[in-house]
Amino acid sequence: MTKEQVEDIAKLCALNLSGEEVETLSKMFSDTLDYVAVLEELDTSNVEGMYQVTGLENVFMEEGGNVATLSKEDALKNASDPLDGKFGTSAVFER
Repeated sequence: MTKEQVEDIAKLCALNLSGEEVETLSKMFSDTLDYVAVLEELDTSNVEGMYQVTGLENVFMEEGGNVATLSKEDALKNASDPLDGKFGTSAVFER
């Protein structure tokens, strides 16, 4: 990946990168893409697709399970700016 491509990506992400960072990321991205190219050479036609690899099923808390959670009131008790029963914050986006 060229330095110009890294700079374009950085601009899209609103990142200010130094020349050294651009050079480092250019090499890292190129190395990653080279590795992916090697993986593309593998024959995966007989490999079943999967969406997760842990084998875990239904990891949600069961009804009446862990009761060591805070109530909404307790969670908001020390909030500096609660808003409609939620945590209020200052705007984080520039307009």
